[in-house]
Amino acid sequence: MNHFVLYFVFANGLIGILKLITGNELSTVFVIIAGILVLLLAFGATFTNEQYEEKNNGYMFLDTLPVTAREIVEGKFTLVLVTVGLCVGFLLILITLSAGSPEAIVLARSYVLFMGVVCLLLAGVNYIGIFALGFTKYLIVVAVGWLTLGFVPTIILRTYKGRMDIFKETIVHFFTGVHWLVVIPLSLVAYFVLMLIAAKVRHTRSP
Repeated sequence: MNHFVLYFVFANGLIGILKLITGNELSTVFVIIAGILVLLLAFGATFTNEQYEEKNNGYMFLDTLPVTAREIVEGKFTLVLVTVGLCVGFLLILITLSAGSPEAIVLARSYVLFMGVVCLLLAGVNYIGIFALGFTKYLIVVAVGWLTLGFVPTIILRTYKGRMDIFKETIVHFFTGVHWLVVIPLSLVAYFVLMLIAAKVRHTRSP
């Protein structure tokens, strides 16, 4: 839990400081950066923890204990779910208490919930990749993936060249049109399925 607690305190501390700097008025900068911090919380804690596991042969040790692969994976998935859930909950409270138009608050909430769902699903995929390939090999895959994503802003700018207002309207329409009472339960189900897959992959790699 140490790495998750450390990243959780760090991320939420930055969110709190950023809120104090931007003030009570709902700020676009605050919302965007806070959402990114949720992503960094999930990725940072997971990858730091798995790097520690690989460096110290953690899984080799765990395989000698009377615990199943599924119990190990359940513990890891629970940590991600709790830390991301609490961080998103903290953000939703700050956004709700902020001064702003109802439309802006709804948009900000939707963005934060979207980032939370993305974090959970990516964390599930990350664990499957780590268990299947090993931490170091999967880290290379992730690095290549992030480099590829670096081209996305360029593609967007070329696609919507001179029509950024249309792009902004599309984004706003997407976030305000999401039915979170449906999406959140479905996302949790998907997260549970990813956990089962990760447990199966981990089990096949156990001696």
